[in-house]
Amino acid sequence: MQKHKLSQYDETIRLVLESGGEFRLYPRGTSMLPLLVQGRDSVVLKKITEHPRKGDILFYRRDDGAYVLHRVVGEDSAGYILCGDNHTALEHGVTDGHLIGIVTRIYRGEKPIEPASLPYRFYVWLWGFFSFRKIYCRLWSAKRRLRRSRS
Repeated sequence: MQKHKLSQYDETIRLVLESGGEFRLYPRGTSMLPLLVQGRDSVVLKKITEHPRKGDILFYRRDDGAYVLHRVVGEDSAGYILCGDNHTALEHGVTDGHLIGIVTRIYRGEKPIEPASLPYRFYVWLWGFFSFRKIYCRLWSAKRRLRRSRS
């Protein structure tokens, strides 16, 4: 199976979003665990039409060319402050020029997760507390190390 780089689709994604369409993306990696699991979940992107708010998930391209899907945790004079749900390090300086789209829907397999639903809103609220996030990340790392040591 041939692997495609996301950069091959950059122009297409931007054209679809600029024309008012939606683009379904199947994220790779672990930065948005436990919400998004590679190989199972997908997200729907739309053009950003309003100023992103805390809790929104943005799709953007870093200066080094990496494509990232992270959550807005704040804003400062340098731009947006973003962080993956499975991370504790904050990324500063993401500007409107880096942004490609905003997540408007999440699919767990083919089952949609409604952003307006109480369970999702509770998850976003809870995940906003970095002390909770740090505990989760430490437990997740310990679990992975334990699994590796048993192999």
